This record gives sequence, structure tokens and C-alpha cells, in this order.
Amino acid sequence: MRRSVWAITHGWQTGRHPVSREIRVKACWVSAALLAALLGGCNRGPAPEPDEVRQSKERGPVKFEVTVRPKAVWLGDPFEIVLEVRAPEDYVVELPAAQALPDLQIRGEETPDPRPAPEGGLEWRRVFRVESLASGTLEIPELIAKYGRKPEQAGEPVRFQNELQTDPLKVEVRSALTTQDSLMNPRDITGTLSAKPSLKRLIAKGVLLAASIAALATAAVLAWLWFRRRQRNVPPVAPELVALQALEQLGRRDWIEIGRARDYYYELTEIVRAYIERKFSLAAPEMTTEEFLNALAHKPSALPYDAYRLRTFLEACDLVKYAAFRPNRTDADQALMTARAFVHETAAAAQRAQLARMQQQSGEGQAA
Repeated sequence: MRRSVWAITHGWQTGRHPVSREIRVKACWVSAALLAALLGGCNRGPAPEPDEVRQSKERGPVKFEVTVRPKAVWLGDPFEIVLEVRAPEDYVVELPAAQALPDLQIRGEETPDPRPAPEGGLEWRRVFRVESLASGTLEIPELIAKYGRKPEQAGEPVRFQNELQTDPLKVEVRSALTTQDSLMNPRDITGTLSAKPSLKRLIAKGVLLAASIAALATAAVLAWLWFRRRQRNVPPVAPELVALQALEQLGRRDWIEIGRARDYYYELTEIVRAYIERKFSLAAPEMTTEEFLNALAHKPSALPYDAYRLRTFLEACDLVKYAAFRPNRTDADQALMTARAFVHETAAAAQRAQLARMQQQSGEGQAA
């Protein structure tokens, strides 16, 4: 027998024993599994404790249990107080009401109907959702559950002859304040921490901004081109038409009858001077009558009109404007007719001169 054992051991070491290779491999795997189980059992730590505090009282077939979860909360965070009573079906239970928790802020309460318990009988349950008004160690006071048997006849009041009372439970209420903080001298509010924008978001914002700027620029260019085209399509109004229309409106006013002859003649000379400036590029509105007439005397070809007739018209208007001469309606109408004749004759003369220049240029072009 010793030899057999020695032979098997020696055979495994030298590889000459008749035991099959498959048996040797299985033995190695079994040994490795046993070693791993042994090491795992040695390193296994204690099971985590439940995040709750619980206490129960029991008398006969009735058991009263109070559970508070979690066992440590932050100030202002809600937590639950669960009351459970398991009793036979022929018992009636009265659970503690919210008034039993005077130092807590009740945020909610649930009291479902009694339901069958796993171990038999009925389970009576009530859940309070509460908040603490102060930090530190909070003590849940003693809670009393009353019970009694069901009355034999319907309609009879229940007599709660027995009760179960739990001991106080302690819960830790944490606060964000430190030992260096003071309610009378609070710390300053820190600045807002904003998340750093990602590269994709920055690129998207840049593309959106560039597209918006391009759209606005395109709209501005299109609006400018449309405005230019509209201005180009509208032909300018001839100065003589503007002057004749202004003279027509002036003739309809009753300024002579109401004593505004000076305003009437002032407006009349302004219409004529503005016409001369626009039609012949002479700064007539900026000159006095004498200065304007002297300028025409040195350059008579600048205005195709009889200088003597123009002088007579302008000096007659100056008498009304500056010499307090009071014309009648006939004098005003005569002055208005003179102004109209001046516009018609000078416009016609300017048109003839323009046609002559065009014919001359055409002839020179053909000769060349």
C-alpha cells in the first residue's frame, strides 16, 4: 500500500505513472477552486448595515414596529417614519396620529387599509413623511399603538384595552453649516459656476452668428440696390414745372385780402429765385436783388431773359417787402402773371438752346 501511494506520487512527478492525464487535470482544477474559495472566505467583509433605525415591541400575538429611514438626513430633506402593527384578524388596531410627532414638520401621511400579513393575521400600516426644523440629534418620541378585540355585535364601539409603547429613536440631522459659520454673520454668496462650453457648441454658435451676419448684409445690399433702382427709374421733375405749380398754389391764397401782402410778395420772389438757381445754376437766393442784377449785367448770356423787365419785376416786389407799399389785388395778380411769363419764356429759351447744341454736336459728328 505504501508503495502504491509512493508510486502514484512519484509517477505524477515523473510522468511515468499509469494514472491518466485527464484525472491529473481535474485534480488541479479542484485544488484551485478550493484555494479560491478559502481566500474569498477570508477576505469577505461584514454585510452593510441597513440605512434605517428600527425598534419593535411585542406582546402576545401583537407586534408593534417603528422604522425610520434613512437614519441620517440633511437639514431640510424629508425622511419617513413607518408604523406597522401585526395582529390576529379578530383584533382592531389604532395607530399613533400626527399629533404624536409635535417637533416635526409633517409633509405627507399614508394610511392604507389593513392587509394580510405573510405570517398570518393582518398588518396595519401608517407612513409619515416628515422634515426636521433643526439640525443635530433628533429624538423620535415614544409612540403608542392601541389594540383590542373586535366587538361581537356590529355597531358596538371598539374597546382598546391594551397598548404597546416603543422607546425613543434617534436620527442624525446634518447641516451644511460648519463650526465656523454663524447665523448672525452668514458667509457671502459665492459666484455662479457655469459649465465650460464644449468645442462643438462654440463652433455651432460661430456658424450661426456668421450666417446671421451674412443674411443681414445680404438684406441690406438688396434693399440698397432696390432703392437705387427706384430712384433711377423716377425721372427728375423739371424746375419750371415745380415753379409753375408753386405759383398756382400762391395765386389761390387770399393773403392780399387779409393784409399779408408782404408775405405774398416774399413768397413770390422766393419761387422765382429758386427756379433760377435750379434751372440755370445761379445762386439767386443767396444774393440781394442788386447783387443778382449786377451779376447778370457782367454775364448776360447766363439767363435768357430781358434784364430790364426782370429788374422792374424784382424792384416792384422789393417795394412791397421793404418799403411798406400796399398793393391791391390787381397789382398782385399782375406780379403773378409776370412771374409765370418769366418762367415760360426762360424755359422755352433754354430748351431751344439745348436743341441747337444737340444739332451742332450731331453735325460735327457727321462731318468727322
